[in-house]
Amino acid sequence: VPIDQSKPGEEEILLLYSSERAFPNKKKYELSSMTPIPAMSVNDATENCEEMHIILTDHSNRKQCVALVPQFESFHIQKWMRVDGKGGKLDGQNEELRYVSRGYQANGREKFRPPEPKHTRRFWDMLVPYIQNIDLVLSNLKPLVEKVSNDKKELVVMVCNKGQSELLMNFVCSAKARNLDYSRVLVFATDVETKELAESMGLTAFYDEINFSSMPSDAARGYGDRRFVAMMLAKVFCVQLVSMLGYSFLFQDVDIVWYQDPFQYFHEHPEFDAYFQDDGAHSTRYAPYSANSGFYYIRHNDRTQFFLTAILMAGDLVIKTDSHQQAMIALLSEHASLYGLRVKVLSRDAEEFPGGYQFHQKTGKYMRKFYRKEIHPHIFHMSWTTNKDNKILFFQQMGEWYLEDTCIQKTLKEMPSISTAVCCHTEPLISCHYRDKPSIQPCHDSPPIDKGKPSWWDTPVLEVE
Repeated sequence: VPIDQSKPGEEEILLLYSSERAFPNKKKYELSSMTPIPAMSVNDATENCEEMHIILTDHSNRKQCVALVPQFESFHIQKWMRVDGKGGKLDGQNEELRYVSRGYQANGREKFRPPEPKHTRRFWDMLVPYIQNIDLVLSNLKPLVEKVSNDKKELVVMVCNKGQSELLMNFVCSAKARNLDYSRVLVFATDVETKELAESMGLTAFYDEINFSSMPSDAARGYGDRRFVAMMLAKVFCVQLVSMLGYSFLFQDVDIVWYQDPFQYFHEHPEFDAYFQDDGAHSTRYAPYSANSGFYYIRHNDRTQFFLTAILMAGDLVIKTDSHQQAMIALLSEHASLYGLRVKVLSRDAEEFPGGYQFHQKTGKYMRKFYRKEIHPHIFHMSWTTNKDNKILFFQQMGEWYLEDTCIQKTLKEMPSISTAVCCHTEPLISCHYRDKPSIQPCHDSPPIDKGKPSWWDTPVLEVE
């Protein structure tokens, strides 16, 4: 779970003991008992704890109580609110406490609704051919996975359609400009044109006609539309296939550029089964992990393979919520609790794996440090962006766009010469678009994307986000 930086008054925790046998050393306890609740170091306070149950809870000003009930043990937290039980608003004066879902809000709205039969049937229509042809698809996929994987049985997995192809091409061009090896990338192309395009750029690509022939080839107009959701399901299919073949993998969206080989970080930190980029949106919807489903590393074992299969079987939840991410986080919580899946979310406050949260940060602190070369990230993920068009514009003024305009949205039939030699620049193609967004050079004369906002270069740096 990504831990937010402590605010004043939140530096300490309250530790309760289930029996006197778990109490800390008597002498240490007496020395620290100058107040009703003694203050002790973590090591001293927990020295006799053989088990530790941890509850993470919001430390805000709301009227919240926490009850520890001696009872048959539960590993889930129940949420009770003073509401009428019929979808009404919070009423602290007239209503009794009633059990509600964790997504129930004070205004009576429910953040989490289960899939309806129409969502389940829509997903079943996609799932039936997937299961019926799984052995054939795996046999076709296996040689390609073996070809691109390294000696640790690892590879990079990406999913792309024609509508997103220029982002894929820019990833290749940026990696080539930095002399980074992208030979371990396997692109799951959801149309023939993208397969041919990826191969012309030096990538290995796989097109599964059985499962991908009905996938949209156009780019999503925005987050959560039908094209977006269809591509989310394609991402579910591809990683489950790779896992079934027994391989570890780094999954990443196409709106990413590399500054270093990202595998190096995961090799140096082998203690977790799964690593996820922190999405940055620490809201109830994504609690408690806030894991970004567009950049994550999975180490192959029984726990991760079953986790990925569980996501596959929850495809109707992806359709209902319009979000691969929300479904994945819900399952992460249960699998971590039930099966001991070891999950690490790479904190948004660290420098290694930035994304849209850092790019759109009000303080501008991260991006200013980035341009001053005070930090050295492994990748940059242009998440938190409405659509493909804005991703490209942001990359261009960020100084991370390397793709020649003449190669954008072209197929091999339209432009047979497509290749890295023809389409890739060795230096970034920089252009200004929005004065109020981070840019490698001042964009004072450009309009703001948010009405009335001043130039990013003229905005003072604030210390608190």
